Amino acid sequence: MLTHKITNNNIMLISLLVITIILSLTIGFRMVHANESVEYEKSFVSIEIESGDTLTSIAQAYAPSSAVYADYIVEVKNINNLQNDTIHAGCYLMIPVYTIIE
Repeated sequence: MLTHKITNNNIMLISLLVITIILSLTIGFRMVHANESVEYEKSFVSIEIESGDTLTSIAQAYAPSSAVYADYIVEVKNINNLQNDTIHAGCYLMIPVYTIIE
């Protein structure tokens, strides 16, 4: 009887977690779309990290708009296999550069 109750609780928790993730992704994607009519060409450039640089300051300089700073930081971390937000002066990062196609 106790095992059956624990199993039901686990199923309810997993179901709630899945629903929460789906809702978060759905709402997040709706909020990120800025101007869907603008098209960008993506290229890459290597930059040297300078003293005082952060992933946020790099996103502010290179991301296509402030609406996508968090996504841009995730992309930079993935491209460079960064496990956290720590970067060091003198090192290099490969970053995406977005140019508006007119």
